[in-house]
Amino acid sequence: EGGRCLAGIELDIDNNHIREDDAAKWIRPVCATLHGEIPIPLVSHIKLLDIIEIDITGSPDKSNYQSENVLFRENSIEVIGSMNPTQLNGLCDIRSLVFGSKGKAVSEENIGSLSYSLMFIKTNRFKFEEKTYSDTPDKKQIRIQFTYFGNQYDFPITDPVFLQKFQSNPIFMDEIKEVYLCLSLGISWKDWYYKLVASVIAN
Repeated sequence: EGGRCLAGIELDIDNNHIREDDAAKWIRPVCATLHGEIPIPLVSHIKLLDIIEIDITGSPDKSNYQSENVLFRENSIEVIGSMNPTQLNGLCDIRSLVFGSKGKAVSEENIGSLSYSLMFIKTNRFKFEEKTYSDTPDKKQIRIQFTYFGNQYDFPITDPVFLQKFQSNPIFMDEIKEVYLCLSLGISWKDWYYKLVASVIAN
């Protein structure tokens, strides 16, 4: 929607990740825009695994499935370091289903039962595919098909850095044996909330 979605796992003062129940605790800073998107100039310098600090000013409706959302002071974003990739295993989700089901989306009827909209997982069974659809024949969509806890999934990728690399060199992932995926639930579209791959981290 003309901006970026920024999200991260909360760290304590010693840069250890915080967990709640079966998952790391997520934060998604949002702006007072139509869909909460952050203007690109505010976050275009931020890279995957960067450690950032923000000043939180409040929280939107916590009963919403996007319970991770927080309001923040927009000029407070500061990159203060970078997460060591060897720490990624400890961040992974252990919930056995992606947003409570095996499908590509969550229905309007079921969205109220979810209290989260972000997951971080690892998989070593995956492949990428470029698709076009009849309603948008000039727009190619890059998707990833992967296995997680024995279930197969097929989601679109929205990671802008990964998409740029893939479109310029589709074979650059051929030697990669496993990937970490940040999964997100999109906003409602025709009464469905679609599951997305918001970022891809190759290992």
